[in-house]
Amino acid sequence: MRQLMINNFEHFNSKVYKNNLNNKPIKSPTFRIYILLFTFIFLFIAIGTQMVLMAINPISINDKKKVILNDKFDRKNILDKNGVLLATNVKVNSLYAHPFEIINKEKVLNSLIKIFPDLDIDTLKKKLYGNKTFVWLRKTISPEQQILVKDIGQPGLYFGPRQMRIYPNGTSAAHILGGTRYGLESVESAEILGIAGVELFFNDKLSDKNYFLEHIQLSIDIKIQALVEEILENGIKLMGAKGGSVVLMNSKTGEIISLASYPKFNPNLRPKNLFKNDPSNSPIFNRGVQGIYELGSVFKIFPVALALETELIETDTKFNTHNPIRIGGRTISDHKYFGPSLSVEDIIIKSSNIGTVRITQKIGSNNLKKFYNDLGLLDFTTLELPETKGTKPQQPKKWKNLETATASYGHGIAVSPVHLATAYSIMVNGGYKINPTILKKTKTNIKNDQIISQSTSKEIRLILEKVVTEGTARESNFGGYGVGGKTGTAEKPNPIKGGYYEDKVISTFASAFPITTGNFVLVVTLDEPENNFGSESYRYASKTAVPVAAKIISRVAPLLDLEKK
Repeated sequence: MRQLMINNFEHFNSKVYKNNLNNKPIKSPTFRIYILLFTFIFLFIAIGTQMVLMAINPISINDKKKVILNDKFDRKNILDKNGVLLATNVKVNSLYAHPFEIINKEKVLNSLIKIFPDLDIDTLKKKLYGNKTFVWLRKTISPEQQILVKDIGQPGLYFGPRQMRIYPNGTSAAHILGGTRYGLESVESAEILGIAGVELFFNDKLSDKNYFLEHIQLSIDIKIQALVEEILENGIKLMGAKGGSVVLMNSKTGEIISLASYPKFNPNLRPKNLFKNDPSNSPIFNRGVQGIYELGSVFKIFPVALALETELIETDTKFNTHNPIRIGGRTISDHKYFGPSLSVEDIIIKSSNIGTVRITQKIGSNNLKKFYNDLGLLDFTTLELPETKGTKPQQPKKWKNLETATASYGHGIAVSPVHLATAYSIMVNGGYKINPTILKKTKTNIKNDQIISQSTSKEIRLILEKVVTEGTARESNFGGYGVGGKTGTAEKPNPIKGGYYEDKVISTFASAFPITTGNFVLVVTLDEPENNFGSESYRYASKTAVPVAAKIISRVAPLLDLEKK
């Protein structure tokens, strides 16, 4: 019977474990068990090996994230041209809580409000009494505040190490530096990211420890910057202006020594842009870079330079200024009668619209447009600030006779003060093309493309000097330093009704000093100024922007080691 059962079992196996289609034997259950067994053994060895490695080198995912963030802590310093510290990192702590560990939440709430008066009590209460196991209380706290928090004597309050970006000079150079914010954060560290200005433009280089420079060195002189900001602020307040800017540039290299904008802000406590409908109302708006304005008569020197360069005129060539000019249905006249004719020199000294248009008619539309382009007045600047990317000059869509005429004296074309300073630098530096820069240059003797000849540049400097000694800027005291320049007063466009305001102007003074060499260019621009110091009220640049520029030059020239003439 036993043998019969064995035979039947073998017969059953031979039937069941054969492939019905091709009559091949199928793998037995024993083989499958061996495969499963080896798989479990392999997984056990792999997991065991990983556990051993983790025990030897216990770096978790969070730890790796921490290492990455700690690399961001090595954000480089920013220095001025003389090595003065403008931005750096300091070690501070953050404050966070595990609310479920706190015993006396009412005591913690009241104590924290006293230590940090700027905290919102309702928000803090929600954090402490909510259901979350972890809440941020303060992203950064001072050592003194940390001691006070410890003195609360309650569990559940914790401190985390991090670094904070600080600006030792406060509001000085704020629009240049910009500011920072925190990116990725943990209780052990936080990533520092640039949010505007130099901090944003050079964010990667400032955060990259492998970048070959140990710091970023600017062309800004912080002593001069602070002085310029002070004079600008005082002038704006005295004249009740809405705002203003100053650009001080080395005309030979394009290095910006000072770039001031008012209203101002403190980058250590950078405000949000509260005026989205009109960004120019915000203190973080950089008027020297982002402000695009019709700047008026400061443009008149450009067609004169081109006409001199192409030998269409000489400085003593006379033009008819007796009658206004009618172009494209519009009458172009002067603000006062200058007589039947003026020389080229007097057209600039007296600031004649009619004379400038007469010169421009000899030049032609295409030639003037190309010259403006060569001067950098029709495109973005190369300045190393992210704010320049959205500030392309506004120019006529079609350069017909009327548009060309108005563009010759600074209307119908709008540029930033940095654009203007760059163009004036070319006018007075010997005619060489320069690009504005906020970085300190190591080489200063590089000669770029020549836009106008040195002889034309010299003639321009002589004309600009006479504007100061005989013309619209003659009433201001420049402290005995040789200065040349051109004033410009332009009515502000009315965006609501169209046309221009009758009582709102942008006043500008573009100057160069010492005028014999034109080494430095200064552009002062005031938004809606009004000089009420005398019996009459004045908005002209000669009474508003020029006095501010004169004060700046008389105070800054000694710091630049310049001698009086």
